[in-house]
Amino acid sequence: MKVLITIFSLVVTANSFAQLTQGRVVFERRTNLKKTLKGNPRAEQFITEKNKIRKENFELFFNEKGSSFTYIEPEVEEGGFMKFMTQRNMVHHDLENNEIMVTMNLWGTPAYMKDTPAERKWKITDRSREFDGYKGIRAIWQMNDSTRIYAWFCPDIVPVSGPEGFRDLPGLILGIASEDGSVVYFAKEVEVMEVPDEKVAYPETKDDIYNKEDLKALLLEKMGQWIKPDDLDAMFAWY
Repeated sequence: MKVLITIFSLVVTANSFAQLTQGRVVFERRTNLKKTLKGNPRAEQFITEKNKIRKENFELFFNEKGSSFTYIEPEVEEGGFMKFMTQRNMVHHDLENNEIMVTMNLWGTPAYMKDTPAERKWKITDRSREFDGYKGIRAIWQMNDSTRIYAWFCPDIVPVSGPEGFRDLPGLILGIASEDGSVVYFAKEVEVMEVPDEKVAYPETKDDIYNKEDLKALLLEKMGQWIKPDDLDAMFAWY
């Protein structure tokens, strides 16, 4: 009996310290269009109290080499101009080579960016919340003088990655939120599964691939009459 108790204790102890290294996370992104597009008169005319909140789903596949973050196409796609009110970028993190690779969806046209991920200084707090049974510890990043970003990371899921361009906390990021609540990503499903390397590999393309600053300059040159520099900076702020 003592032997069985000892073995059981060892198994429980081992499992309590086990860390998840592969899997899939489904995120719901909630965007308040009245807040994100405030000051854009061309967009504001289409936004009402009824359609100001936009909900979209994304999935993050991850293993110890990298991750891929992609938009989940709904069964019925919304038509018209409204579907272009938010970005639906595909983001890959190459953890071995410390690279972020983004396929930007620019109003239905793809543009490709590869660069070193931005470095952020986070303040880790003692507050937390739960995401599908996993504890996320809250951290705060002072993005600029007026904007703070909150993140919840899980030390029990070891790849240093997360939604969009976020990846610099000691555990997988399960939640991201702007302080004003204009954009929120929360994990609603965490699935343990084996993820092959090709699932997180950057998609091949014959199109040009730019670094962050070169792509911003190109877009400003090509679309400067339709987009303001501040709006362009916002598009790249999380990368």
